[in-house]
Amino acid sequence: MNLTLVPPATAVDRTPPGQAQRTLSRTAGMAGLVLLLLIWIATGLFLQYERREAIDSRSRENMNLARALEETSVRVLATVDQATRRVSQAVLAGDEPLRQLGQFAKETGLTPGILVQLSLVGPDGRFMGSNLDPDGSRTGHVDLSEREHIRVHLAPGLVDSAAQGLFAQGLFIGKPVLGKVSGRWTIQLSRRIDGPDGRALGVVVASVDPSYFESVYRSVNLGGAGVVTLLGEDLTVRARVVDGQSVGMGQRISTRGPLAQSVVPESGSYIAPSGVDGVDRLFAFQRVSGFPLFVLVGSATSVALADWVVMRNVLMALVALLSVAVAVGLRVFTQGLRRLEASNRELAESEARAQSANQAKSEFLAAISHELRTPLTSIRGFAELMELRLPEPRFREQAGLIRKSAEHLNALLNEILDLARVEAGAMPLRSAPVDLTALIRGVTELFAVTANEKGLALNVRLADGLPATLDCDELRLKQILNNLMSNALKFTVAGSVSVEVETVPGVDQIRVHVADTGPGIAPELHELIFERFRQADARVSHQHGGTGLGLALARALAELMGGTLTLASAPGEGARFTLTLPMQPPALG
Repeated sequence: MNLTLVPPATAVDRTPPGQAQRTLSRTAGMAGLVLLLLIWIATGLFLQYERREAIDSRSRENMNLARALEETSVRVLATVDQATRRVSQAVLAGDEPLRQLGQFAKETGLTPGILVQLSLVGPDGRFMGSNLDPDGSRTGHVDLSEREHIRVHLAPGLVDSAAQGLFAQGLFIGKPVLGKVSGRWTIQLSRRIDGPDGRALGVVVASVDPSYFESVYRSVNLGGAGVVTLLGEDLTVRARVVDGQSVGMGQRISTRGPLAQSVVPESGSYIAPSGVDGVDRLFAFQRVSGFPLFVLVGSATSVALADWVVMRNVLMALVALLSVAVAVGLRVFTQGLRRLEASNRELAESEARAQSANQAKSEFLAAISHELRTPLTSIRGFAELMELRLPEPRFREQAGLIRKSAEHLNALLNEILDLARVEAGAMPLRSAPVDLTALIRGVTELFAVTANEKGLALNVRLADGLPATLDCDELRLKQILNNLMSNALKFTVAGSVSVEVETVPGVDQIRVHVADTGPGIAPELHELIFERFRQADARVSHQHGGTGLGLALARALAELMGGTLTLASAPGEGARFTLTLPMQPPALG
């Protein structure tokens, strides 16, 4: 007779091997790319913000400097303007203005290094005198009519429109010129003197040395390529200092930004290449109050952004290192996933082989058990027949030994078959209400004779509050208890075997304790004895026999019924097996 044990159908995992790892690897890769993208975007935004802050900060500093320098320029120009007005009034009053030019120049409080000369030009454009040469005897009556600052007053139709726009309440601010009289570069501030009839009586001219403004501008530290310019509305340089050097005197520049507009605001800032040297700068400008001039302060963009460039390089290096670290981490992670995938694949293959081998073993054991049961039944039957019919006692005794051996072997085969069925998931459970008290007493009475023969006390204690019935498979519960009782009596030489039944407080469970006063079991062997074909040591098998299947089958049946089977023991203290079962059987399937 052949029997194949088929495990119950289970849900099949249709996920391809390694699919989860590959999905996780792709997800990690995408997450890493998104993380890197976010890091670089955040870095770019941060750097852009910091660059804007650096530019704004330097622009504010330049604007503050432009305002401070504008105040200095206003003080000088206003003082010079006042001197030209006094000369004009002296001419109109006929108070010998040529003799008073020196006094007027001195009373301005400006040194000759600032106010180079205060002079008077006649209506014909010829030099009449100055604070340096009151009667013009040393200089001579030089013809200055071709100079822009003279012509704009005496022949305004002959000058361009740009020059016409350089007046401030009658005061004309000319371009820097090399003076014919003084021989120095000067900025000419001139004012027309009109007689009562409106005819020109002459022109008063104040020559201001631009080097004064340049000396003030040199005191301002703007870093490399920093520039301060005193610029007219005609975009002609009146004074200019670049990196501490005076350059571009009288040069007309082309500019961008607000200064190139038809209507120029009072102040502002912009970024553009310089119209003189082409260096890219941050400019701030401030109109000189009351005059057609601007103070222009510029810092080289490279200087203004120097600290930002250092921070950018460091930050970019750090972010690059972080990116490399993330990339390396992702690579290590994906490689780990690949190794895990390979390991899982090998593990799955190994598990499949083990399951196949276990299935083959179970089928083999079941087949062998059934194949052996048929001849054993025949042997047992013939032995019983011989035991009943043989006339001589000696032969009947031998026939009885044959029968007992056949019964023992049949019991072993039943255990093997039951264990194989449990492992294959083919062990059926038939739950029904069982009289718990009657079942316990029936099992203990079955072993009472054996206990009496060995001189052992057999104690049974049923706790109060036990349920009248227990829903379980009566046959399998008896099988577990018979195994525990048999082992307890087998290994106990003197003392007692006790059976205690109690409920678990707060939980719908019962506990059955089977305790003995035998030799005990070392803690490190507690799990070993529940393995198939394993006993505490070789002496147990030699002294008491057995195959090591009983406890393995008992625990397997207990777990199949939704319970547990545990052991508490120590050498010399006996053993205490505890079977815990639910009062309601577990749901099948």
